[in-house]
Amino acid sequence: MSLSVPMPSSAEAGWPESLQPLHAQVAAAAAQEAVALSAGWREDFARWVRGASLEERTRAQATAWERLSPGERSPGEVLFLLSSCSELLWPYAEPPPGLLRQLLARQREAVAMLREAGDPEGAERLQRETDASLSTVLTRYLKRHPDALLSLVRGVPCTFDGRALRFQDAVDVDLKQVLGAGPKSVGLLEQLRSLLPDTREEGRDRLSEFIRTRAARIPWREASEVLGERLFALATSPDGRGGMRGFLACYPNGRKEPDWCSRAGLLLARTVEVGGPPAVVENLCELLTLFDSPPVDGLRGALGALVQSDFETAADLGHARFVLDHCQGTMRKKEPALALALLWLEERLFRAAVRRGAPEAFERRTRARARLESLPGFEHLVWLAEECAEVWPRFRTSARPGLDGLVAWRAEVTQRMGKKPVLRKAAIEFLLWCAPDEASSEAELAALALVRTATDRRLVRKMLEHPSPKARFRARSLQSWLQAGAGQGRTPAPVEATEPATLTASLRHLHATRAVPVGGRTWLRDRDLEDLLVGAVGRVEADVASRHPERFREETAELVAGLLEGVRSELERIHADLGSLLAQGRASPLSLTMTVHRQPPRAPEAGVEVAFIVSVEREGFVRTRRVVRMPVAKLEQRGEGQWLPTFRLGRERLDALLSRTEAAFCLFLVPAFVRAECWVVPARLARALMETQGALAGVPREAAQGVSRPLAQWLVYDVLGLWVGDERPDVVDAARAEDTGADFVVDLTVR
Repeated sequence: MSLSVPMPSSAEAGWPESLQPLHAQVAAAAAQEAVALSAGWREDFARWVRGASLEERTRAQATAWERLSPGERSPGEVLFLLSSCSELLWPYAEPPPGLLRQLLARQREAVAMLREAGDPEGAERLQRETDASLSTVLTRYLKRHPDALLSLVRGVPCTFDGRALRFQDAVDVDLKQVLGAGPKSVGLLEQLRSLLPDTREEGRDRLSEFIRTRAARIPWREASEVLGERLFALATSPDGRGGMRGFLACYPNGRKEPDWCSRAGLLLARTVEVGGPPAVVENLCELLTLFDSPPVDGLRGALGALVQSDFETAADLGHARFVLDHCQGTMRKKEPALALALLWLEERLFRAAVRRGAPEAFERRTRARARLESLPGFEHLVWLAEECAEVWPRFRTSARPGLDGLVAWRAEVTQRMGKKPVLRKAAIEFLLWCAPDEASSEAELAALALVRTATDRRLVRKMLEHPSPKARFRARSLQSWLQAGAGQGRTPAPVEATEPATLTASLRHLHATRAVPVGGRTWLRDRDLEDLLVGAVGRVEADVASRHPERFREETAELVAGLLEGVRSELERIHADLGSLLAQGRASPLSLTMTVHRQPPRAPEAGVEVAFIVSVEREGFVRTRRVVRMPVAKLEQRGEGQWLPTFRLGRERLDALLSRTEAAFCLFLVPAFVRAECWVVPARLARALMETQGALAGVPREAAQGVSRPLAQWLVYDVLGLWVGDERPDVVDAARAEDTGADFVVDLTVR
């Protein structure tokens, strides 16, 4: 083996000046002399190390790595670099990539050189000594830079004996020395997992078990965020599909992580929507099948990615086809609810494909139905899927179904799907999960009509854990209605509050559940106060709606007075609780006060009206004042338990109000039909509903319900949040006037 000696000036250019004489001796030594001289070199180098400055050592480190890189080197220089590497390669800077591979290559070069020179004993001694030096160098780097494992050992095969990684059966790294504690070890564990494909078979299982054991010691709440990012980096990488199973095998707690399942569903929905890479769609579908259920359900997450998709406007239907095929092929239990969602999505896909002229559309629908035809009540499932695919899109167009048609449609759904428990279970989940927002009320009413037994009511409670937020919200509405006594032959009772009633109790509850830390807090975020206000007003209107069947015969003015007094009391309680939480002497970031003035009674036919006047003040200076006027109508019974189909509200009254201001809304006091709430509808929209139905003195109840908002949301988000109202001074003054004013004037002052 021939080694050329480079020019001294080139070899010594990067070394510190104090080390250049030693290096000149090293570079000039022949192979036969190098072993004999190496002992003296080590002593000279040890003396230099003891007296060298940090700058000199850092410069020597950079030069040593440069000389270790590929290229011809003299025999003496190779021996010097290997014998001194544990001192030359300090882990001060970022570790050089491929360090171990380069050191091993130089080691093989030096051993071969000694054997060619006729010194096998020296070659074996050099092998033993340098193996120990390489282990020391590698361990030092990993203790300071644990995230650099893959960069350091890339391209070198390894095995694992349960304690140490061993590279090329010689260089050992004791993992217990380099692993940090807690979340700090996550990065190195992930790199060890990446080494699994390159680990020999006899050590691969032991390394997997080591990763699982160490990961189990890390508090999951501290590590889940870091691990989640790594998992989804694999999922969104076209070539990361193979690594996802290995990842969840090493971190089995991730299979039960609901946030990961929800995130995978959202990513899949977004990827399908924008037409992302097919490989990423496949990865996310595969990932969703790896989660355990319940409460995490990956199949529902995968189907949920298509529930809100618009097949008509999608550029390519290929992603939707793949997701549906994947879900149908991996359905572990042929649940009727999942089958019904599949049939509905296949029907929508079929109609979109037919409109585009796809030749295989009919054949695909036939195949999809053939796989599910063994399910009980299959013909009813197909009927409901086709009906919803036909009816629900019409809610977004001018061809919206009429009220009589919707009543008949709900009756037929109840008659067909209410015969057997398995069909009721499928239909309830499907209606609450898949109905578009425009058809939400009709879907909730149809689902409510299907709830007949205690098992059905348990299903509604179980829907509170559904992966879809929309399904959970609708199930919460039905649960409130069922708790109030719906379908049990009695007047709905007031809904018991399941959440803390005051701000102090709310924050203590959040602190106890570790959702929000309270210690050291001196003020609340806007979202905290916003949620609290919605909850407070919501409790008042829920109580009013629950007691409406007992009080609807009272005068409307008395009902309104009770509602406004309840809201005022709740706001006063919030103000007191907020003050008790603030640090001593610290002013509240927001002060909201409410006063109610009742005007002298007017003629009965004029009806009851409320005016909300919102004033925003800063340091005693009024910045803005706006008014919203709101006529009130209550729903009455025609007979025992038979509520009228309309609210008594004259069209002329609305016309007169709208001629004065556009900031006009209608408040409807109703019993807890589906949700315990009071309905708020823009006055112009209520006027349009009357005109559409041809009514002169009544707003249709069903139509008002479909377009209404709860009083709590309207008051907090629109009036206080968006400053909805008319700011003209003459309109504000007219609301207080005796002849043109409202019956109740509510002053809301925000400071």
